[in-house]
Amino acid sequence: MKVLGILGSPRPEGNTATLLHHVLQGAAAHGAATTIICASDLEVRACTNCDACKQTGQCIQDDDMQEMYDLIAESDGIVFASPNYMGGISGHLKPIIDRLYLY
Repeated sequence: MKVLGILGSPRPEGNTATLLHHVLQGAAAHGAATTIICASDLEVRACTNCDACKQTGQCIQDDDMQEMYDLIAESDGIVFASPNYMGGISGHLKPIIDRLYLY
């Protein structure tokens, strides 16, 4: 089993990162292989809602999200971790979630 953790906080050692590490340690204790990706380290453009992905099965944008699609496809589970910014998720995580429209 593979579990992917996506950290939406730009603080790799902040509270959100600490919580994500604890969740993934729990998964690892039950035999899962875990990986953490920090969203603030990625170049992910906003979804343009062009619907090309619905016709071809692939996003036409060429950015770091292409590698994320591969990691997501290989994962059995995904944990999204984000601080609460004005009642929502961080700006680093939002384009990643929007680009999951492909699925």
